[in-house]
Amino acid sequence: MYLYPVFKFQWPGILTTICLVLLPFFSQGQQQITVNVSPGISASINGELELKREKYFNLAASSGEIAGKLNDQSRFDAYFKDMEMTVGRQLGMVFSEKNWGNNSLREDPGRPGYMDVDYFISKKNPNDNGLDELKAIFGDRQGIANHDRHNGYPDFMDQYTIDGSNGESYPTNNDAAAEMVAYLLKHRYTDFRRPSYFELVNEPHWKFWGDPRFVEFHTKAKEKVDALNIPTEIGGPCFSVAYFYRKEYESTSSIIRFMDDTNFSLDFYSFHAYDYMRWDDTANDFVGTVTSGLPLEGVFDALAGYTFNKYGKEFTYVASEHGGYITDADNRTMALNQLADKYFPGSGFAHEMEKRSIDNFIMVNSTIANTLVFMNHPHIVKKSVPFILLESAGWDPYYYSSLLVKENFDKNSPNYAESKLIDFYKYFAGVKGRRIESFTADTDIQHMSFVDGKKLIMLFHNQSNEPGELDIDIEDIENTMQEIKVRKLSRGIDFRPVLTEETATDLDDIIIEGQGSVVVFVSYENDIEEDDKVDEVTHYSLETSAQFNGSKTFTVDIPEHKKAKYGILRVGVSRDVNNAREMEIKLNGTSLNVPLEDCADRITQTDQVYATTKIVKVDGNLLREKNTIEVSFPDGKSGGVGAVVVRAALMDREREGVVAGADSFQDRSFEVYPVPGKGLLNVKSHTGGKLQIIDFTGKTVWDQYVKAGVIKIDINNLSRGNYVVRIVNKNTVKTRKIFLN
Repeated sequence: MYLYPVFKFQWPGILTTICLVLLPFFSQGQQQITVNVSPGISASINGELELKREKYFNLAASSGEIAGKLNDQSRFDAYFKDMEMTVGRQLGMVFSEKNWGNNSLREDPGRPGYMDVDYFISKKNPNDNGLDELKAIFGDRQGIANHDRHNGYPDFMDQYTIDGSNGESYPTNNDAAAEMVAYLLKHRYTDFRRPSYFELVNEPHWKFWGDPRFVEFHTKAKEKVDALNIPTEIGGPCFSVAYFYRKEYESTSSIIRFMDDTNFSLDFYSFHAYDYMRWDDTANDFVGTVTSGLPLEGVFDALAGYTFNKYGKEFTYVASEHGGYITDADNRTMALNQLADKYFPGSGFAHEMEKRSIDNFIMVNSTIANTLVFMNHPHIVKKSVPFILLESAGWDPYYYSSLLVKENFDKNSPNYAESKLIDFYKYFAGVKGRRIESFTADTDIQHMSFVDGKKLIMLFHNQSNEPGELDIDIEDIENTMQEIKVRKLSRGIDFRPVLTEETATDLDDIIIEGQGSVVVFVSYENDIEEDDKVDEVTHYSLETSAQFNGSKTFTVDIPEHKKAKYGILRVGVSRDVNNAREMEIKLNGTSLNVPLEDCADRITQTDQVYATTKIVKVDGNLLREKNTIEVSFPDGKSGGVGAVVVRAALMDREREGVVAGADSFQDRSFEVYPVPGKGLLNVKSHTGGKLQIIDFTGKTVWDQYVKAGVIKIDINNLSRGNYVVRIVNKNTVKTRKIFLN
């Protein structure tokens, strides 16, 4: 049973008006990553506020598999009570019934090619035996996604294939096949075990994607399932790849065509998202096609933008598998042996598990990056399941993606060893609550924050190979900080994962390693109250998947722009690897700071495509009812933009064009007020310290040590917009928000 260490730590007398700020000292090779967090401001995305763990932190298994194979009670408690794992995926419904269903599928004598429905029902008596404990944990529905295998239908159904499709075949009579799907979903399961989501086939060959017969298979299945009032959502086509950013986003046409051919009538649309890696001796690292993180963000925006513009709603998505792995088995064996011989030579089963942990890190690193993208689109993602199986001893005890591995790879052994794939669930353990306003301008860092009662929870994942030091600025919330816990998942110099968790005395010196992940838990004395709220509502450009040379202007309409506190501008970009990666963006004529990511080389690599998403926070005052966004490639060569999106953080009121720094003049020890017409800012403080002015992107525009008293600052060179003024002394940080006209 895995138990997270619990430590009691308290700073008597320190109030929560204190914000902990990192000192501007960095070791060589480390970057400063500025993060602004507002625990009192809830920030939903298209109305989705609470983190729903059952969407994301799933094991690729069903309740039946767990009950049948996980007999260790302490491990069961650790997985489903301590780490709060959920279940998510099952392979094969029709295929399993055909092969192991007690001969339940036979042809109806009166309807050639159709199943005998009455006979099938007579053979079925589903039950929930042995699942009481899981039902108590998961509730009325286990909530899995089921996708069927290739060639899954019985021989009495006529079937067709396509040359070059590796022998895949599907029923010719889609009405008969759809009926079979519907009746299996209705009568093969109890309400608890019935799949919540069903894909007709797992990763069909690409030659079927646009075939009208294959398309009709999906629409007919949905019609039959709906007609029988079965509470299972039908979707597809379960593509095996997610790199729709290729060919400057022209590759979105494959899934867009499927959505159009089905009249956008399915309950969800689906593809698997994987990073495809291999060891490279020259790079002395694993390289490959990295789809997770920034590239995937752009894909989601492109597809959601397309469907919103054409159908008036965003597409919804299920990932019945996602992750990352070494695609070439020989390369994998060579790399793991080579690294083990270099860093930790040895032999035996324990040594083999250590070698596997190198491969495990790739899977966990990719699943974290994917999951944070999914969590950033809660209004689109219905279910996402990392490709982490419970165990695979029955058919392949060596399989790379098994959480539990039979001792000595002997399928008859009663003992299991736990692989480092468990680190995915350990990393996200305890992450829950309502999403809050939180941002870093460093797009290498995937980041979001939540509040759960008395806890502030901050997530970070570094997509680059460059380490950094987190500069976390927490807005005052008048609460007493009790404890800080920092959980880190890093890749060691020997390429094995390193997971640590420890208490900290402050938020200084938190390092996030290259390809590393960090969770920071800050516990307060009292519940963290909601002082305000915004809803980050997505607004899409009218044009998506656009290819152009040099520059192009996109238009984004925001009817309620006067209620926007801020906006998150998102531009998905794809360029040929031979073209420059620098680009420029102007919003309503204002040039924005668009740096090149440190992870640019890593997400380009062998894919021969530079694909990313530029994410820039802008002040709400820069937004208009009709916004023009000019995207430019300075080299004048071609590129593609999946979509231009503005997530406008809408308040329930219009912005005030006055000084917001008077947000609390109750504390007279620190006051900020302008001098009208003189271009001066007065800062009055009863204590000395480091005085800073920070703009809405997190950039420090004024920084100086001052004494107690009134300080006059020339602000003529500062642009119109929101700023934070803060003073830092030995024990406290005090902040005020101001708006400069």
